[in-house]
Amino acid sequence: MSHRCAACGIAAFFSLCVASSSLHAAIVDTFSVGAGSKSATVQIDFTNGNGYLFDVRWSASSYTSWNAMTDIDAALSTVSLQFDAYPFGIFLAGVSVGSDTDYGQGDLWPIENFWHYWVKDSGSWEQAFVGAADHQLLDGGFDGWVFGSPVAPQSVPAPGAAMIGLASLLRTRRRIAG
Repeated sequence: MSHRCAACGIAAFFSLCVASSSLHAAIVDTFSVGAGSKSATVQIDFTNGNGYLFDVRWSASSYTSWNAMTDIDAALSTVSLQFDAYPFGIFLAGVSVGSDTDYGQGDLWPIENFWHYWVKDSGSWEQAFVGAADHQLLDGGFDGWVFGSPVAPQSVPAPGAAMIGLASLLRTRRRIAG
């Protein structure tokens, strides 16, 4: 009896995690931009939990993360950037993708109303040490922009990962119940 309850508890917990993550964080759409032999992924996460992935392609020997952002903006009519250019770099103030929009100047302390810039050249996400205009985008690399939170970009599960986990739990539950 206790094994069955434990399996039910695990299944309920897993269902709650899947349901809550789909309600609060989801990749809404993916886009492809540019042409060339090199590619990287740019992820943009909004405060409402919606995220977007952009597969950016290029051939130039020198291509920055900011080049990728402006190429996305130029190629897609559903994307809009608002930014300020300073002698020390670019400050991204606003991003719109479809009906999702976040804008901030970082002026509402302690509220973090600004875009946090992340990179994942290998391994895990790290906050960028340089601005997007100075970061050379690597073939196979990842850039992430998260508004209003110092938390790394949301995880992008592999297709079918949730179904595999659920099937595994159900198989375990049947063995315990049987």
